[in-house]
Amino acid sequence: MLVDGRATPIEWNATGEPNYVLLHGFGGGGDFILGIRSLWTYDRFGTQQGIYFLLQWPDPSANYLDRPIINDKVDVFDDQGNPTFDCNTSDPLHDPTAWHRSSIREDQVVVEIFSDSLGSFPADNWRWGAGTTDPVFPTSAVEFVGATEDTIGATSHPAAGFMEDRFDLGGGPVDDVGRVTYHDNFTLYPNGIVPDSIASKGTRDSRLNRGKPTAYTVWGYVAKPLEPCDLQNPIRVDDTSARDRSWNPGDYVPGVIARFPTLSQFDVLARGTWASGKWNLEIRRDLTTYDKRGDPHVPPDQPQFWVPWPDDLPLVPGRHYIMRVTVYDASVTKGSRTTMLPLYLRPR
Repeated sequence: MLVDGRATPIEWNATGEPNYVLLHGFGGGGDFILGIRSLWTYDRFGTQQGIYFLLQWPDPSANYLDRPIINDKVDVFDDQGNPTFDCNTSDPLHDPTAWHRSSIREDQVVVEIFSDSLGSFPADNWRWGAGTTDPVFPTSAVEFVGATEDTIGATSHPAAGFMEDRFDLGGGPVDDVGRVTYHDNFTLYPNGIVPDSIASKGTRDSRLNRGKPTAYTVWGYVAKPLEPCDLQNPIRVDDTSARDRSWNPGDYVPGVIARFPTLSQFDVLARGTWASGKWNLEIRRDLTTYDKRGDPHVPPDQPQFWVPWPDDLPLVPGRHYIMRVTVYDASVTKGSRTTMLPLYLRPR
């Protein structure tokens, strides 16, 4: 099973017909139908591997930006093409009053898996964001010379990003151990906000941002600090037929910088694609995730005995669980949620 957001029949027909469940709106969200498919896999030697989900739901439009930073007044050139300031002596790009953070939010999905058939805590909680987690897929070390940390996973699931992995003991979700896939791309001031970085060409002149979608992603490993003389906007939102690629009022900078996660935040792979008014989201997690650090007291020439991460729920074939899916349409408050759904990992 390739986690790439494409729901190809040759992969998913093995699960049979999808289950269709009703999502009930809350906070202004609507009611609609969600399609769910799932299976768990094992290798050629019979060792248990991972569980996969395919979630499909309608959405009239895709929303990738999560609170971008909007340029309110900086116009680099006037109507005659003359510079409006000397960047060597003036710095309007770093004027906190020249920017504001938009209220626009990304499309999001939260998957909860509870410990037993009664819906008991603790529960696993996975969050996918169209702009904060989905773009975090590996970079080809062959195509992008100099890529190092951002090549992780390129040979196993080269198109899969990483869901934000969280754990819920009953008081609300908290992040698992490790660094998540995004962090803020701005500095707050008493009188406003200023973006920290913009997309960069990195080590190749022919591709921006190491192949990441510059319209909503600043890739942290090749991010370029916003300088006073950065007159060219890497995200041009004005008329594409015009030659003006400079900063104009209404332009924006993504509000987060994307990066690879660490430790337990690597555990849940996911990739979503939107087309013709519908999202397809593929998800994968190992049935049991293990602490890759091992025991520091075991000598290096002795075998390690990995232990399960304390912040992950082991998924055991033959056991019954409860799951719940919440879809947020460009919001963190307006959403739609399923009832508590039975999840049974049928043994071979």
